[in-house]
Amino acid sequence: MRLEDRGKNLWATFTADMQRYTGREVRPWSYQFLKRLCAAAYEHPGLLAVVVYRYGQWVEYRCKLPVLRQVCSLYYYYWFGWVRTRLQIELPRTTAIDAGLRIDHFGGILVNCQLIAGKNLTLTQGVLIGQTDTGIPRLGDGVALGVGAKVIGGVTLGDNVLVGAGAVVTKSFPDNAIVAGVPARLLRFRASEPKEEETGLEESSEEDAA
Repeated sequence: MRLEDRGKNLWATFTADMQRYTGREVRPWSYQFLKRLCAAAYEHPGLLAVVVYRYGQWVEYRCKLPVLRQVCSLYYYYWFGWVRTRLQIELPRTTAIDAGLRIDHFGGILVNCQLIAGKNLTLTQGVLIGQTDTGIPRLGDGVALGVGAKVIGGVTLGDNVLVGAGAVVTKSFPDNAIVAGVPARLLRFRASEPKEEETGLEESSEEDAA
């Protein structure tokens, strides 16, 4: 995804986000889909942060009526502040994250406002994606960041990279890499690409335990 793509195809993007919580076997926005979504919102409060994030992008990049935009911005800032203080998730609307964003759990999640990330990004508790003088991280499709993982500086993570719990990533890694440690090092490569619904975090826990 590119920064200039923020706000494009927003409804389809938002639907893909919600499908990361409900699964793809049910028809989007059907009764069963909404039922699963309500249950997921209770089990995974990070879903609320995703909703506020996409709403903020709609206000910033799609809402063209000046008066309506000002009113909606007030609502956005209120809910952004609520998510930041109550759920401790700071995900600014200016980040460029493609469809299929999932936030598991909540607490201590901080994402740089200029992050560029691909599809099916998975964030968990304690994740930090931050900028240094070397730049801002760029993440490919299907990247999963384990509990407490840190990605810092102008690094690039390829598609389907799995970052283990507590890892500190300060250099780039290629597609399908499994990394862990402080600083993060390559453990091995994934045998195959994960399904869109899978986060791979269970696999990360096994690697860290080893």
